[in-house]
Amino acid sequence: MTYHLLLKMGDAEIRAWKHLNPARKAELSVHCEITRGRKRPNKDKLAPIEYNIAKIYSTIAEDFDDCRVCVVDITREPTLRSSETQALGRSAGGYAQWVAKVNELHAENTKVRPTLIVNPGEDDDYDQYVSDIFTQFDAFAQRYDLISYRASVLHDEGFIDDLSMLADRANAFIQEDRRFEIVLDFEFVQASTASLHAAYVAPLISQIRTIIPHASIVSLGTSFPKSVTDVGDEERDEFRLEELALYEAINRAQNQPIEYGDYGSINPIRNDAFIPVGSYLRARIDFPTDKNSIYYHRVAPNVDPNTKKLLSPRSSMYKAAAKRVMADASHSPLHGSWGYEKIVEAATKAPEGSSPNFWISVRMEMHICRRLDAISRQNASTGVRSN
Repeated sequence: MTYHLLLKMGDAEIRAWKHLNPARKAELSVHCEITRGRKRPNKDKLAPIEYNIAKIYSTIAEDFDDCRVCVVDITREPTLRSSETQALGRSAGGYAQWVAKVNELHAENTKVRPTLIVNPGEDDDYDQYVSDIFTQFDAFAQRYDLISYRASVLHDEGFIDDLSMLADRANAFIQEDRRFEIVLDFEFVQASTASLHAAYVAPLISQIRTIIPHASIVSLGTSFPKSVTDVGDEERDEFRLEELALYEAINRAQNQPIEYGDYGSINPIRNDAFIPVGSYLRARIDFPTDKNSIYYHRVAPNVDPNTKKLLSPRSSMYKAAAKRVMADASHSPLHGSWGYEKIVEAATKAPEGSSPNFWISVRMEMHICRRLDAISRQNASTGVRSN
């Protein structure tokens, strides 16, 4: 079984990826969303907003050549779209712009593989809708050994109709010893909802197995909240990985196992606007455990009540948080992890980072290591080889 990691290509995610051990990278199937990139600085406040999408392309080409496979997709998150991403997804000419971009990225990075885009134009009739999708599929089938299809499983019941339409082509593709992959994206998975979602998706998976019997199916999602205090206390709490509980609940009901994927402990809504760090912002360090959970420690700042200024450097808050993380009853070492080393370093010496963005990277890299290690143990115990 392979671990599928979805990245929305934020700076913290890319930093985590760059610091991941090369041997671990080689075990990952990475799904890179093409997002708008960061806003370009412009002193003219009336000028149209421009984004650095070129950096997303160069990152895919240059930094994802050592993973098992790099599946590219167009973002579905409205806040991460731009005129460029919307143009990529247009159906005209059989999704010609998207096919050209995937081929261009593949020419720069041979690990790149396509996601099939289904985004009919407002004026398209059914025949045109079908023709454009078939044209796109055929273009990819001529060139690639893997085509991915990603469904927003809780919000788009019509994806089964898409798969029925594609069944003949997908089955023929698989018969040629190639891989058609269906990613069931649950997006944000709220606490204690795993069994409900598993029950909902069970008949859908049965339909998929009937339509395209040998498709690879992936359960994808994340349970990391936008704010940890939405699910826990102010200073310390621990919560389980609901996306993992969901995956396990789905597999218990299936004769044919599905594969596991997640967002790398990242919330689907990415806040990449520049927000000044306020004096009252607490320092927080998160720790993915070996028990399929994440705990955190938050340290309140020491602020002068009159001037509202910090009385001690922010780095000292992260040092205190790191010490608490290391002393926590749920702590366990994580060998070969850059993120773990950064926490040990912060607790014993001086923290390298004093911004939330840096510590998101630390958590994410550790989370990826934990998941990969768990999957490796599972594969070893069952005698299953990763795909």
